[in-house]
Amino acid sequence: MQLPQYITTPEVQRICRELGLRDWTDLKEPAVLPEEAARLRAEVGGEALLVSEEAFRQGLEVELEHGTRFPDTNVTNNHPLLTGWIVAAHLKESLDYYRRLEVAELEGDLLKAMHAGDFQKASAKYNLLVKARLKVAQAEAGQLNG
Repeated sequence: MQLPQYITTPEVQRICRELGLRDWTDLKEPAVLPEEAARLRAEVGGEALLVSEEAFRQGLEVELEHGTRFPDTNVTNNHPLLTGWIVAAHLKESLDYYRRLEVAELEGDLLKAMHAGDFQKASAKYNLLVKARLKVAQAEAGQLNG
């Protein structure tokens, strides 16, 4: 089935100009500049203000993967506000949503590396997984003690 482009390139470009961002329709990698994340975080508000600018920036980059790495799932056409609201929606579920997602993705990467017999890659993924799990545990401890 052929679907229309619901979020047009000119619309995304207009929003980028109004917000003072680079043209996100040109993004080849899911990389968000710190000043862009700060601007969007302030514009989105809500739960976005409950996490650091860096955490919000990382969330934006995760969501931009849908368009830059997987064009067939680019539901926002890299629209910065829609992407920011998706981040905020996930933060409503859990303020450490992206930390937990990183753990899940690393677990999947580790499993794929083990299945492929790539033990060097598996070792590297395991080391990253340990660090990611530690971040989640520290966040949980902070929530329980805070």
